[in-house]
Amino acid sequence: MGPLSTHRAAAATAADALVGARLEPESLRLALLALQAHLDAITVVQARLIDQATQQRAWQGTGARDMAEWLAGATRSSYGSAKKKARLGSTLRANKKLSEAVGKGEISPDAAGELSDLFSLPPDNATDDDLDELVEAVKGASPRDTREAAARLREILSSESEEEAADRRYRQRSVTSTVPVDGMVTTSVTLPTLEARMFLNAINHAAGRPTEGDTRSESQRLADGVVLLADAYAKGAVTGGREKPTVLITMSLESFLGASNEPGRTAQGDPVPALVARRLAEHAHLQRVVMAGNAVLNMGRTVRCATDDQFRALAARDGGCRFPACHAPASWCDVDHLQPWESGGATDLHLLVLWCRHHHTERHRPGVRVEGDAHDLRLHLADGRVVHCPPRTGRPRKAAA
Repeated sequence: MGPLSTHRAAAATAADALVGARLEPESLRLALLALQAHLDAITVVQARLIDQATQQRAWQGTGARDMAEWLAGATRSSYGSAKKKARLGSTLRANKKLSEAVGKGEISPDAAGELSDLFSLPPDNATDDDLDELVEAVKGASPRDTREAAARLREILSSESEEEAADRRYRQRSVTSTVPVDGMVTTSVTLPTLEARMFLNAINHAAGRPTEGDTRSESQRLADGVVLLADAYAKGAVTGGREKPTVLITMSLESFLGASNEPGRTAQGDPVPALVARRLAEHAHLQRVVMAGNAVLNMGRTVRCATDDQFRALAARDGGCRFPACHAPASWCDVDHLQPWESGGATDLHLLVLWCRHHHTERHRPGVRVEGDAHDLRLHLADGRVVHCPPRTGRPRKAAA
């Protein structure tokens, strides 16, 4: 038995012993966290070794084109996964501050990997201080938030004007289809963010709401919407869009006035470039979040359910589900009274928050207690943990400022 086989056998024996121990839920959670920390550390070591081997061209003479291909072939694993680790190793070598943050567990390897493109090919006018500040800003952030922060920094430092960037994105639009395989064709649609959201809203409307007993998946339902819309057009039933799909976009007053270029966001959380949002606002219905036009946002005890105006304000403030690491957009969320209506709670913004259906159910589980209001909200969970639930718009995006 070779060294690799010996290690695999030892790891399998340890895993069998751990799984067979039948741990209690709390012990299982702790074991999983400890294991994840160990796996992250191993991933970093492997990434560094792949990078070192790449610098020494250790793949030469093996028939592989690079170390990632050699590793994938030798371990019968994914080339894409090996390539991702190779890029992570290169990125850690290139930035000392990032390497230190990953080593301390302040940034996960997955989140660090989202910085690879920016660090390997930064904008011409990017400085080391810019990249170091980004690293500091994304400590503790999820891979998704890290990716958005990196994209925002590239946009800020880019030498492109807003108009040039918008034109470049528009020219990248495309619809492509593969050749039929087993009677099926895969069609890919690439659109700027706003047009993509309009497209999804339109086919979602055409597909109709799911009914009781509907066995379709969400992707199947949207596919039906595409076919129904195309069929309606073929029959002459589409007359120019009298029922325009509504896209709710929120943006800061500073960005609206051109004092900053912070992107707007749809209710689904999609970033919309500031220039595009400002152009759209010329023909859109505008409503201030603080006052919401002439609508009253604090309803007290006069109504039980949140109004449409209040939901728009909540979408702008919360950005989606308030539970940490949940990325459910506002349009998928329920409005929750932090102080129960039946106990005298008011339908006022500082006492309302957005939860996805799952976390709304969790928030009302026996033993769960709410502390604070929407501005400083914490959940005391049944297992004793205290979870801080800030608005999504306040989560790690400070690198975009």
